[in-house]
Amino acid sequence: MPVIARCRPWPVMRFHVAIAFLFLSLCTFMPCFAAETIERPSKWIGRVAASDAAFGWPGSGFALRFEGTSLLVTLVDTGKNSLEVELDGVPQRLDLQAGQHRYQLADGLRQGAHEIRATRRTEGWIGDTIFVSAETDGSFLPAETPATKLVAIGDSITAGYGLEGVGPGCKFSPGTENQYLTYAAVAARSLGMEPTTLAVSGIGLSRTGKNAKTMLDVIDSVTPLRKSVPALPDERVSAVVVNLGTNDFSDNRNPSDFIEEYVKLIFRLRYQFPKAYLYAALGPMMSQKDFDVAEKAIEAVVQASAAKGETRLRYLNLRVKPKDFGCDWHPSRSTNAAMATLLEQAIRADWGPHD
Repeated sequence: MPVIARCRPWPVMRFHVAIAFLFLSLCTFMPCFAAETIERPSKWIGRVAASDAAFGWPGSGFALRFEGTSLLVTLVDTGKNSLEVELDGVPQRLDLQAGQHRYQLADGLRQGAHEIRATRRTEGWIGDTIFVSAETDGSFLPAETPATKLVAIGDSITAGYGLEGVGPGCKFSPGTENQYLTYAAVAARSLGMEPTTLAVSGIGLSRTGKNAKTMLDVIDSVTPLRKSVPALPDERVSAVVVNLGTNDFSDNRNPSDFIEEYVKLIFRLRYQFPKAYLYAALGPMMSQKDFDVAEKAIEAVVQASAAKGETRLRYLNLRVKPKDFGCDWHPSRSTNAAMATLLEQAIRADWGPHD
């Protein structure tokens, strides 16, 4: 139930937003005049631990629709995550502080209906973010339900690892990661689809010679740090792109169980997303030799799945020629944009436009 907040001084991390421009200020003390406070957002974005109000997958977060001129949220974080905050479609980065803090996401807006979308630029191993509350000087509105969704499953490429780094020699930090500019997120926005990203740096599918978890071990988790049971089937998901294999086949590896594990993944995805087209993607990292071996294996997965009756599974080559690189030779912003074009073309060929 909404509660009326009393006016009192409070340390606030101010995040001033105007329609044409957003800017971040230092933490100051200011009074709060909230007309309505809620403890859950208008809508969760992506895969989240809703019962704990926690989100940890890259690209996961929350949306808030409100009628008013200002918006303030309270979040708990490790202090190393950052969010992409969109106010009425205009994005801006917000770096979170360690512990519980209040962040002013909008102030001085024209009276009327507005929407804030806040999603993680960073991935799960950095730590979950907790939504505590949101306050506005007006009232909160129901969120719009997405008509169709895109799910992206992958490794560091899909997570946006080092995407904003300058050159392959740059040292990775959470500040160089940005899921918002990854190929899947860019394609989803262009198609008018709501994205969900399930990606973990360094992950693959093969268990050969490894003690680390595979994607099959974590894909049902509500955050990478919180286990859960498999989700119920979701018929609103129109497309699922899987970009796995880079960590399995790099450095001349050719794991014997990769095809079998991939077929298991496809079977699970078909149950969860019964109406979706599935795209088994590969690229753009890896040497040509390793890529050729991995590509052959993925094509075998497509053939094996088709033999079992799968009719909506495609192989998608994302090996675009890069103009530049992010950290540790990862795809840059421009490379992700080129990959997004290929993914969007594939989805449009099967489904047509979603806008």
